[in-house]
Parts: sequence; structure tokens; C-alpha cells
Amino acid sequence: MPGPAVDVIRSFGAVESDQRYTRLVELFADDAVYYDPFFGPQRGKAAIAEFMAHMEAMMPSRGVRFDEWEVEADRTVGWARWTMWVPGSDGTAVPIPGQSLYRLNEACQVTYAADYVDSVAYRRLRPGKESPDAASAAGWSIDPRNASGSAADLVRRFWDIQTAARYSELAALFAPDAVFTDLVYGRFEGHDAVAAYLRRMETEMPEQGVRFELVDAAGDEHVAWSQWWCHFPTGSIPGWTLHTVRDGLITLDADYFDVVAARALSR
Repeated sequence: MPGPAVDVIRSFGAVESDQRYTRLVELFADDAVYYDPFFGPQRGKAAIAEFMAHMEAMMPSRGVRFDEWEVEADRTVGWARWTMWVPGSDGTAVPIPGQSLYRLNEACQVTYAADYVDSVAYRRLRPGKESPDAASAAGWSIDPRNASGSAADLVRRFWDIQTAARYSELAALFAPDAVFTDLVYGRFEGHDAVAAYLRRMETEMPEQGVRFELVDAAGDEHVAWSQWWCHFPTGSIPGWTLHTVRDGLITLDADYFDVVAARALSR
């Protein structure tokens, strides 16, 4: 049965039906941080309340709506995937994928929430407009809470190996039915496909001078997420990954980052 963390996170999707964003304020802890990709971090419940009031006044007139919420959560850690629909130049709604990361305390209050939208899809819809920012989100999530779950331990083990560029060793951490999604290389289903992809990365990443740095990870027993930097010789981009875990093995690894920026830095 879904736990209370799932119910809290689903509330973020349910509020989109009437866009009364101020109803979300009661879900946050007093010292919470909420990160919006266009407005940046709102630190503390008072700042979050002010931001939600602004959203409630602004969003209905913009014709923006959200739906297709997929939520994964344990006790104190969760994530969501959703679709933001934005009116295009001809008035037709255009889908832009998005994701959210969540931390909750033992009282089931949200201590950290961060929203991200697909920067490529947004640039295509709004060329020349300010792009959603993910870089300034890195590090806002760091918190000693939600730091010792078995899923978080597994994710940190994953990053210890990846940071050392021993990609082929990562295959042992994945379940037989695992799904790994890389926005550049594609979707890999099943352990054999994931292992082949990782062997390829063990050659290609060092050749390109690419290295990774873990910023933060959170997890309970079955759900986790991580935030990280990908460093190229010519610059760096932030990224984040959604994870699910079963019987001590990763069943889902879904990476998100600015693909356009990554391709520009890899040239």
C-alpha cells in the first residue's frame, strides 16, 4: 500500500487541477527549501508561501497545466515524473517533460523539493527566452536527514565506482530486469543491455575527458535520487538521476541533464 510520503507527493500533482498553489504550503517544514527552475530556491516556509501565492496569481492566466504524474516514494524520499503543457505560438498545448525530487522528515513534512523541466523541449518551444536553470539547484538538497537508507547506500556505492571510471563494475549493481535511460545514448532494458552500455562508457568517457562528481544522494529502502556534476575539459553541467531498488539491486536508473549543453561541451 502507498505510504504517507506517496500521498504527500501526489498532493503536488493534485493541486494542479485548480492551481491553488497556496494549499501546498502546509505540506512543508518550517526550514524547507523549494527549488523552481525559473525562480530559483525559496528557503523557509515564509518564502515558500510568498512564492506559492505568486504562482497562484500568475499561472491560471498563462494557460499552463500539469498532468501524467508518476510518483515513487518510500518513507522520507521520493520523486515524481510529470508533463507540463504550455501553449505554443498557435495556441496548441505543447508537452514538456519534468521531474521533481523530494525529501521529507519523519513527520512527513517536505524538507526539500526541486522541480526540473526538459531544457531541450523548453528551448524548442521558447527560443531566445531564458532557459530553465538546473545549475544553481546543485547543493541546495544537502541535508544529513534521509542519508542512511539502504537505497541511498547502494546509490553512493554506484557513484563511488562511477567516479573512479570503473563503469563495467557497475553492472553487478543492476537487477536482471533493470532499465537504464541515458538522454544521449538511449534506453537500455535488461541486465545484458545495461552491462554492454556500461562497458562502452568505460572506454568513451575517459577518452572524452569526462568525469563525474556526486553532489548529494537520498534514499530509503526502495526509492532514491542523486544530484551530480558532469565535468568536461571545457566546462561542467549539473544532472540528477531517479532510482528504484529491489532486493539490493537497481531496477531503474533515469538520468536527466541539459543535452544541448553536454553536446556543446563534448565537441
